Amino acid sequence: MKNKLVSLLPAAAAVALLTLGASPLMAADQGKPAGSVSTSVTRTATVTKIDAKDRWITLKLADGSLVDVQAGPTVKNFAQIKVGDQVVASQEQTVTIEVLPAGQAAPNVTGGSSVVGSPMGAKPMGIVVDTTVVSGTVTAIDYQQRLVTLQGPAGNSRTLQVGPAAKKFDQVKKGDVVVLTLKTATAIEVKAPAKK
Repeated sequence: MKNKLVSLLPAAAAVALLTLGASPLMAADQGKPAGSVSTSVTRTATVTKIDAKDRWITLKLADGSLVDVQAGPTVKNFAQIKVGDQVVASQEQTVTIEVLPAGQAAPNVTGGSSVVGSPMGAKPMGIVVDTTVVSGTVTAIDYQQRLVTLQGPAGNSRTLQVGPAAKKFDQVKKGDVVVLTLKTATAIEVKAPAKK
């Protein structure tokens, strides 16, 4: 799994570096670039059929198509789901990047997850937040071409093009550490239909 996370550094860093200037600065006191980019999506479906024995639910999506979903044992309060209920699924992804001066951090990969569920007797609900922090050292920089080479925790290197939106690029120096935080929050909630 660590190798998979390490491979995220170049792709996620590229996205963050390309869009950095559109975000509020987090490390203005250091004069180094920092910021974040977030995206979110929410989808709603209606429960049309329930197979309580095998824990299958048929959902009608917004486009009218039907999808069968099996609720595993982690779905608490399955018996509270009724035909006509709304299933609301949302996901928010945030990429945060911060450039730290040399010596303040070392290339590393860390991560973790947290889960929250509904109390007994309530409609099913769950929130999962996954966080991964990956950092890499700037080993080369070309200010004219706006290129930066990062070396990740496993020793892998990648040269990235930094977009014009990234402010304070001239403040990035060889030896600085780029710290990338990838956070994904996924929430699924079953709600009774609105009363008419």
